[in-house]
This record gives sequence, structure tokens and C-alpha cells, in this order.
Amino acid sequence: MTLINRSGRCLALNLPHRFVCSEDTCMCVPPRDPRGRAVCRSITLPAGHAATALPEAVLAAPEVLAAARRGDLEVHKKEPKPPAEPARSPKSGSRDKRARRKRGGSR
Repeated sequence: MTLINRSGRCLALNLPHRFVCSEDTCMCVPPRDPRGRAVCRSITLPAGHAATALPEAVLAAPEVLAAARRGDLEVHKKEPKPPAEPARSPKSGSRDKRARRKRGGSR
């Protein structure tokens, strides 16, 4: 899943343990606070940037849901396709001679 910041400003989104983590996977920061509670992760997205390869559980976080509803955050559940390879230029031997004319040459 991909999240894209469309707000025009930096977004910091908290991912609370009780909403994002499950028994199987915990996304919290490894060290726990002195009381033994899990310390949640967060996502910081500068304006116009994207966070990719996120688990779907991130959508359960209240701040992520609110930002998506406001239109500040664009959500793509499928990973974007990698950009296509640029077209290769023709080999130097097949170029038109007119395109290779030097400056000041005869016409």
C-alpha cells in the first residue's frame, strides 16, 4: 500500500499500537517505555512525497483515516508500477545526416 501526502504541508501520522498492531505482527518501536507499554511508530511525509510498501493495517490508525477523509492523504492499495524504461535512441549509424550537420557548415 502507498500513502501520498497531498496536503501541501508536512504530515506526521501516529500509528498507535492498539489500532495498527496484531498478535502476529507488532509495528511498534522495539524499546518499550519504562512502564512496559509499546511505543508507537509514526510516518512523516513531506508535502508531495509518498510512503510505499506499507501494510494495510496502517489504514486503521485514526490520524491516517482522518487525513484520507480530508483529502490530505491519497491512498493506493496497489503498489505503483515502476516507471517504464526510456526509449533508446537510434544507433549513431542510422541517424539522418541532416541532423548531424555542424554549425557553419554548407547547406
